[in-house]
Amino acid sequence: MSSALALVLLILTFHKASTELFTALADMEELLETEAVLIANLDNYIRVQEDKLNQLRRKSAEYQREHTEAAKDVGTYLSNPVNAFLLTKRLTTDWREVENLMSYDVGSDFLENVTNYRDVLKFPSDEDLNGAAVALMRLQDTYKLDTASVARGELNGIQYSTEMTAGDCFELGRQTYLNGDYYHTVLWMREAMDRLSQEVNRTTTKADVLEYLAFSTFKQGNVHTALLMTNELLELVPDHERAVGNKVYYEKELEKEAKQKALRGDDGSVDVPVDTTTVSSTQLTQL
Repeated sequence: MSSALALVLLILTFHKASTELFTALADMEELLETEAVLIANLDNYIRVQEDKLNQLRRKSAEYQREHTEAAKDVGTYLSNPVNAFLLTKRLTTDWREVENLMSYDVGSDFLENVTNYRDVLKFPSDEDLNGAAVALMRLQDTYKLDTASVARGELNGIQYSTEMTAGDCFELGRQTYLNGDYYHTVLWMREAMDRLSQEVNRTTTKADVLEYLAFSTFKQGNVHTALLMTNELLELVPDHERAVGNKVYYEKELEKEAKQKALRGDDGSVDVPVDTTTVSSTQLTQL
């Protein structure tokens, strides 16, 4: 959240609005307080969940130990009345305890807490998220910042925040997409694709990035590249309904373009070549 404060500071300093600056900082500080409460709540949830799992592990170890012992000599083991009683107990009262542990939804209590927090803590809305994305795009355009630098947390050569993940870049691109800003969508989806290829613990999927990137590329007038990306998306998700429909549409658009060229005498053929090239992360950055 410190990066968000730095970003607000930069944006409002640019606009030279001191009153807005203090208001925005106060709002962001409230969000920091909200985040602190949620972190504590999440840590408690993890602790309770780990305690539950540890109890189940102990139960499993007990079952496994007795089962292994019985398997050594089933007849001898079962002929012992104590063993017979304990086996029956493990599969009745003991197992009911296991079932109760397994069925206890520890998350519901914590989710209820979060719901209650919404009445007393400040939570940003989807509109706030979109507004923050718009502000960042304005900052990028005003200072002519390249996308990779912003994603690295650098503004005008100064490190203001930690690096963005592929998922962060994807969400930023998705917000600009919702605003019909396909130019910035392409920029940030490209960056998401580049970062995704370097992530061990992936924060988004290639299919999701390609879906937005392909359509935004089409909206910018590059039908051929949009088709390439859509074909690659279909290789990943063959039954992707939107991609199937878009593929047909793009192919028809390319066929129309070829026919128009032929009518103008620019091209002697109306055949649309089949390009089987896949769109790698490197190729996407060169679009």
